[in-house]
Amino acid sequence: MKAPILSVVMPVYNGEKYLKEAIDCVLIQTFEDFELIIIDDGSRDNSAAIIGEYKDVRIRYLKNDRNRGIAYTRNRGLQEARGEYLAWMDCDDLISPDRFELQLDFLEKHPRFGICGTWLTRFDETKSEVAKSPTDPELIKATLLFKPAVWNATAMYRLSWVRAAGLSFDTRLTVAEDYDFYYEASKHFPMANLPLSLYQYRDSESSIMRSFEHEEEKSLAIHKIIYEKALRDMGVNATGQQLQLHRRIGSTYLFETLQDFESAFQWLKYLQKKNDGPGVYDPVVFSRALGNMFFFISKKASQVGVRAFFFYMKKRKDFHTVSNYMVLKLLIRCLIKYRRF
Repeated sequence: MKAPILSVVMPVYNGEKYLKEAIDCVLIQTFEDFELIIIDDGSRDNSAAIIGEYKDVRIRYLKNDRNRGIAYTRNRGLQEARGEYLAWMDCDDLISPDRFELQLDFLEKHPRFGICGTWLTRFDETKSEVAKSPTDPELIKATLLFKPAVWNATAMYRLSWVRAAGLSFDTRLTVAEDYDFYYEASKHFPMANLPLSLYQYRDSESSIMRSFEHEEEKSLAIHKIIYEKALRDMGVNATGQQLQLHRRIGSTYLFETLQDFESAFQWLKYLQKKNDGPGVYDPVVFSRALGNMFFFISKKASQVGVRAFFFYMKKRKDFHTVSNYMVLKLLIRCLIKYRRF
């Protein structure tokens, strides 16, 4: 049997509520030469019956022997895939009909890239918002020091490159296994993001990340594994306190005092200095990443008020700066002491 060009892998765990919508939007893609590998990770709901209703020969239905977790299930997808390329699809989300066509076209025309992601639209019952990620490969690499820069659900791989590099998802990580994967991938080949929202991410109550929103201690313990490795690659043996600060910079944690905000800025300056000379990151690109992160933490310090804004204005030229329009938006946030992110 001839192997398909593309393998689409959909992990499923108790996904009955939106599963049919997710499968349907894969099957109506404009690019049709794919297999859809659906891996049931021990679901206890009606997911198996929903999948069983489909007769499309492109669907391969696999079941784990028990609930193994998302990292294990993703690794099984990497092993089972028969295509030249692999794309992910979550069981409660939606994608644009031309997603596969556009990403495959990019990878065919740009042979130096091993992974291609896209922007995505986060939505719930009341609102939607486009989440943008870096498109420049060097900026993606530098941003990964702090936070994810490729949305895993949007990603498409050259599968042979991923296998040749020995990449897999760390089964120790109950969340952020994808963040770790792309950090490791950035050491082997360039990655890109299409500046198009081709993926619709459902911000639902079943989201794994949402379950960790109020468990910062657990989240820190998981991210610590990634941050220790990334900082060590820069020659930084971070203390526990520094790792906690680094996590606060990269997460949605809000800075409540000017002192905490200033400490975060000083950590960014320290990392800039460590990268000087023969550093891990291109200095110009790293300055852009640091400038983006400084603006990011400034937004998270807006509840401090205009003191946070004045500090940002005083120090902003230490890194690559954002647009004046974005600075104006920061001023408004600080004037009203906005407490959300």
